[in-house]
Amino acid sequence: MYLILKNIHHYVGMATLVFILLLTVVTFIYYLQERSTSKQIKKISLFSLIITHTQIVLGVILYFSSPIFQNISMKDMMGIPQLRQTYVEHPVSMIIAAILLTIVNIKIKKSSKITFSTTLMAAISLALVIGMIPKAFWNSFILS
Repeated sequence: MYLILKNIHHYVGMATLVFILLLTVVTFIYYLQERSTSKQIKKISLFSLIITHTQIVLGVILYFSSPIFQNISMKDMMGIPQLRQTYVEHPVSMIIAAILLTIVNIKIKKSSKITFSTTLMAAISLALVIGMIPKAFWNSFILS
């Protein structure tokens, strides 16, 4: 069951990355052109939010069902850089990115124009996601 969820988390992660990238580019274009928010950007924002929260839920399930998490104490985990990155830094960064995307979605729904702060939050969430993706993801993505 763990491996199935891990594979689902992997592929949903790819979709999450694509949607966050798309949202960031579209908000940047809307901000530069000073366009009013449309149904299209609201849908992109909503799909980004849904897929990101789905990814977070899968990640939380994987986190607590992980064999490593069940066999190693948090103190020992913090001492090993690879485990710390996978089991502490990655989840915290992704949760922060999801919070930022939630705020972006709310701002897009409520305002008639995209502001600089909305664009900046989308860009920061994209940077967090790209920066904290495990190397195994990039290796499998590039080699596939």
